[in-house]
Amino acid sequence: MKDWRWTMQQQSPDANEEDQQAEEKLDWGEQEYGTHRYHVRRLVEDSIALLPLPEKAVVLGAGNHGDVDLPGMAKYFQQVTVLDTEDNMLEEWLEAGGGAVRNRVRSLSRVDYTCLDQISFYEKFEELLLSEASAAEIAAFIRDAGFQVHGHEAVPHLKKSFSYVVSSGVHTQLFYPDALLQFHSYMGRYAETDVRQILEALAYLRNSLVTDYNKLLLSLLKPAGRLAVWTDVIVLDAEKSWIAEELYENKTDAERTSFLFEAFGKYGMEAAVLGLKDLYDKIKPDQQLFRSWIGQADSGKRYLSVGLSGQARG
Repeated sequence: MKDWRWTMQQQSPDANEEDQQAEEKLDWGEQEYGTHRYHVRRLVEDSIALLPLPEKAVVLGAGNHGDVDLPGMAKYFQQVTVLDTEDNMLEEWLEAGGGAVRNRVRSLSRVDYTCLDQISFYEKFEELLLSEASAAEIAAFIRDAGFQVHGHEAVPHLKKSFSYVVSSGVHTQLFYPDALLQFHSYMGRYAETDVRQILEALAYLRNSLVTDYNKLLLSLLKPAGRLAVWTDVIVLDAEKSWIAEELYENKTDAERTSFLFEAFGKYGMEAAVLGLKDLYDKIKPDQQLFRSWIGQADSGKRYLSVGLSGQARG
């Protein structure tokens, strides 16, 4: 049997030089995300090493900030596809870089992970807010949207197309921040109890969309393929900075894992905790990778992030 990993890594000198030049043309965030990117790279490379046949890979949530070393990934796979919800700089980078990497990386932007655009959710939500609809009516609309999206698919033509599926920081950015921002301008029109009712409905929809997103990730996998996911879980502000200190005290792996899960339950962002737990239950325990690290965003905030990789259960 042909050893694909060996052949993909054995590049000609010209190809290696072209790939290096492509990497230099785009700032992958090594300064701002250095610590975070180091751990992401380790998770990705260790996970790829467990793949029996690294054919095609897909990355969701790559964006412009460089969490994922796309040129590095392209050296292992026949093709790397980037699915992003917004426009990004990848096409410009690919055009400028050229070379072997250009032929192995493709970018598809404005991909609707949630399928909310297919039911015109944001437009209808805005209309309800503008017309000062009752909180009960708005909450009912929001909750019903969770059922409506089940009749749609994000990328049905890509089902079971990839041996490696990567999700980069998507769970906490999925739907909820945008919906809260949209609602924020209208909060003053509603009583406190009404605001709470709408926020509870938004949280309900968020949770439904998070588990739907996990189903999307798993649907993209070929049999025997691997999934790699990471997300920020806890914001390490002044009150929670002790978590980082205690995490790296002398502990066995089992003690550290137990401490992490306890901290997640108490202080974790709900979307991240729900998404990781849901995936954890759907991944085989053998050859599973579970990593945690402390990272700092360009805003100066520190986060406890978690990475998870494995094969889907049958």
